[in-house]
Amino acid sequence: MPWEDGAAALATAFFVTLPMELHYGDMVDFEPPILTLMLAALVCLRYWHVRGTNVWIVLAGFCCGGAMWTDWPGYLFVLSIWLLLRKERSARFFGIALLAIAAASGTLFLLQIRHVNPGSWRDLWTAVTMRLGNGVAAGSSQIDPAAELHFTFGKWVRRILQSLGQDYLPWTWGFVLLGTIFLVRNRKSSDWRWLGWAVLQMAAAGIPYMLLLRNWSYIHDWASFSLIGAISIQSGLGLEGLMEWMDRITVKFFQPVGAIAIVILFVFLSATGFMQAEAQRSQLTMLDGQVSEPARLTPDMGRYLQRAFPADTTILCNFDPYYSTLSYYAQRTILRNVGTADEWKDASDDSERLGGILWMGAPSTPEILAVLPKDEVQQVEIDGIRFAVWRPGR
Repeated sequence: MPWEDGAAALATAFFVTLPMELHYGDMVDFEPPILTLMLAALVCLRYWHVRGTNVWIVLAGFCCGGAMWTDWPGYLFVLSIWLLLRKERSARFFGIALLAIAAASGTLFLLQIRHVNPGSWRDLWTAVTMRLGNGVAAGSSQIDPAAELHFTFGKWVRRILQSLGQDYLPWTWGFVLLGTIFLVRNRKSSDWRWLGWAVLQMAAAGIPYMLLLRNWSYIHDWASFSLIGAISIQSGLGLEGLMEWMDRITVKFFQPVGAIAIVILFVFLSATGFMQAEAQRSQLTMLDGQVSEPARLTPDMGRYLQRAFPADTTILCNFDPYYSTLSYYAQRTILRNVGTADEWKDASDDSERLGGILWMGAPSTPEILAVLPKDEVQQVEIDGIRFAVWRPGR
């Protein structure tokens, strides 16, 4: 089986059976598009190496530029390509061009956000320092004052290993190891070396990003999605190498058995991948992420708020720390997780058109109710859960 077709098909098969892809692949976020752009850049570079046509390296440059404008790992991807290409005489100019594109991209981004918001550079630095650390940075919001704000490096390692085990399944790593072994054993082959180089680029865009932004990778379950390209390619190479080895040691009569085994393997991978993906699906909760709540609570509350408040009202609430779809159903501007009495008191003195809703089960509710005018507060029950609605001037 030629590696060009076989390994590519097997890598694709691994990709579509991984729980990470089945569960998080349909998420509307940056990770799937940037993965596509990085793979497209590698394909263009491969065609340029094989055919020597300049159009392919131009297309690779466009893909790299698109990756950088999609998400931050695109910059790590471009940097890793430059580090490997700078020693090749024929590709040295392209490497310099990539660095120029990266510098221009970063500069334009900084100028763009500064134009929209003069304080955006300060906000950007706050966000970066928070993601680089292991706790809450000055100037940032926190979900729960009682929550643990810091985690040790050991906790971070356990969290990442748990995520990698759940999102990629243990036997996937066995094929990744096989792929590594076969790459090393076939390193004299230019084709295998190029595949190893491609895997390295994909990994270089994901691993340093997770290591540098420990806070981000600790919090977000999908942080390792940036590794899925390298893992899929390496797994496909591992299975391709295993099939080649079986072809060499197996007599022709038993060779169909290997093909049947591969089919059974992918049926098993598909079944376990879908089961794990379904096991990871959970309801997006609105209150505090801990209390059980009815499945209809978010849409029902949203429709209640839509009826209770005019369209130009800004609604405060002392819950929803994870940004549910409440504002979508309410069709109102909602300031979430406003959890102190001082914030609500300041809001009650504001001339802007405001309203509010308090979850009676939240620890902050009694002190907030104490600073609000009692004649403006009404208790309601939505789907069996009690809330207090604040409507100034009613």
